[in-house]
Amino acid sequence: MDINTLIKAGVDYTRDKNVFHFINGEEERPFWSRNLDDYYKINPGHLQMKRLYKLHCANIDADPKKKNYLQFVTELGGVTVDLASGPSGYFSPIFNYLKSDALFVATDACSAVINAHQKANQDKRFLLFDVDLDKGLPFKDASIDAFSGNLLNNVENYKGLLKEISRCLKTNGRFAVIEMFYEAGSQTYDYLKERDAVYTSLEHFIAVCSEFGLKYRNSEIKGEFVGKISDGDLLPIGDEDKCIEMYAYFEKIW
Repeated sequence: MDINTLIKAGVDYTRDKNVFHFINGEEERPFWSRNLDDYYKINPGHLQMKRLYKLHCANIDADPKKKNYLQFVTELGGVTVDLASGPSGYFSPIFNYLKSDALFVATDACSAVINAHQKANQDKRFLLFDVDLDKGLPFKDASIDAFSGNLLNNVENYKGLLKEISRCLKTNGRFAVIEMFYEAGSQTYDYLKERDAVYTSLEHFIAVCSEFGLKYRNSEIKGEFVGKISDGDLLPIGDEDKCIEMYAYFEKIW
């Protein structure tokens, strides 16, 4: 498959082997990505991508819910795009399910993360897109078979990204996301509702997705926790607020 046929006309980019750069110059990078890049320059040992790949692949058989997630976004074949892939390497077992003639595209805006993935994975089906998701997706209309994402709440324009996902998906294409949602009545729920965050609750997320032709299929609970995971986290607001992390599955119906 020629990846160039998937890219919208008029979109500028440069290519370095399996990396496509849609960000032209460091000054165009999001502020957070430049900060993260600086962090990894000071702490290069914190970006051990090959070790993380092995860890995720070794543990996949003990995690049937994650296997369902990976199978859902690869079952159709064609092109699967992972959004805001980040430094965790969580998607690495996907190559066990990816068809031989398919493509998997990981996206991020941090140079250090992009470079680490490029060095760690030499699979011919693997491409990396250096792209700012808040500025839209570089794909043509109805060109992508499936999108995946792990905690897309870090994207500033989440609703705009969902609209772009719908635009780029083929009819009957798939979208699967791992996202954190909050219980109604909690301080965090009220905080997010006031700001019209799409991930206020699973019900609200489903409603927003439906606005863009993404039909809810089902979901599974990945895990639950109460209070902050680590110091410095903004959410949840209240010490007793419960967060429910879920796998949620959608299909493009129009």
